[in-house]
Amino acid sequence: MVDKYLNKNILVGLTYLNENGTVQEQVQMHGPIKAMAENTLYFERSDTKDMFSIPFEGTLEESENDLVYELKSTGETVANISFTASFTIYPPEGGTE
Repeated sequence: MVDKYLNKNILVGLTYLNENGTVQEQVQMHGPIKAMAENTLYFERSDTKDMFSIPFEGTLEESENDLVYELKSTGETVANISFTASFTIYPPEGGTE
């Protein structure tokens, strides 16, 4: 199963909500999947070359290879994406500091 994901490109969207439940920030990033652990997937961000990890539950949304994505956060156009994932991040209980 690991071979299905390694070195394939992933597009990840993160939506950060504030205490009121409204969108505070949206971030999109992409890059090749480099490693996998039991519940974690690691990919190399194309913009910073840093490793970034996301939760992994055994499957990812497959993307049609001929699709081209325009990242809302940067305006960058991205192609050759094999998988996509999106996450909503809620503030900690009691608000943020």
